[in-house]
Amino acid sequence: FSTNGSTKQWYQRRVRGRYSSGFDTNLFFTMVDYDGGAAIFQRLKLTSAPVILHFPANGKRKKEDKFDLERRGIGAEAIAKWVKERTEVAVEVIRPPNYTNGILIGVFLFAVSGTLLLKGNSLSFLYKWKYWAITSMLIMFAMTSGQMWLHIRGAPFAHVDRNSGRTSFIHGGSNMMFIAESYIVALVNGVIAFGFIMMADAPKDPANPNSKYMSYGGLGLVVLFFSVLLAIFRMKHRGYPYSLLF
Repeated sequence: FSTNGSTKQWYQRRVRGRYSSGFDTNLFFTMVDYDGGAAIFQRLKLTSAPVILHFPANGKRKKEDKFDLERRGIGAEAIAKWVKERTEVAVEVIRPPNYTNGILIGVFLFAVSGTLLLKGNSLSFLYKWKYWAITSMLIMFAMTSGQMWLHIRGAPFAHVDRNSGRTSFIHGGSNMMFIAESYIVALVNGVIAFGFIMMADAPKDPANPNSKYMSYGGLGLVVLFFSVLLAIFRMKHRGYPYSLLF
């Protein structure tokens, strides 16, 4: 909210003395949760969240007063830049140190060093296609589950309803997802792939009496978990008409 003179006077009397004189009186931030402010969403004709809007002190809102999440992303730096463009108020973004990259590099070097130490005399396992196939599949499951998108956007792990205390692991909108949701999607995709592998490997040993059950089990996994995948997709795209088992 960009403020005018009367708001600044109220702020100086009520807020500045109570909290901090370091706040800028030209701009205020407020947040509305749908669970506690559904009427506000209806009044503003908002059908999805999150939405970032700017309300100027004078005049009506323009098209540029709505933050373009799809194009700009939800990073703090992008939002601060947009705030500067709309209000001429500079917002400083201060991030805590990020130790994730250092930890991942350390774990990777430790794993490589341990492998070379244990298998230094025989590196023939590097030529086995199964190791590379499993590694490739794990990378594909991670990428198709949205891990890169989550890393760029900095999405939360899950959502806890403040009123009911209920935890949601799957976001109901098509333009947002949670970290827990990506784990669920990766797991479902992995089980579907495993089911296809079972069906493909079953005919290789026709003499094995369990090959028939292996094929049926793989088919059951594919049908069941593909139904789960479609159900998750319908949760995020309400108008999607197709389903399998449920």
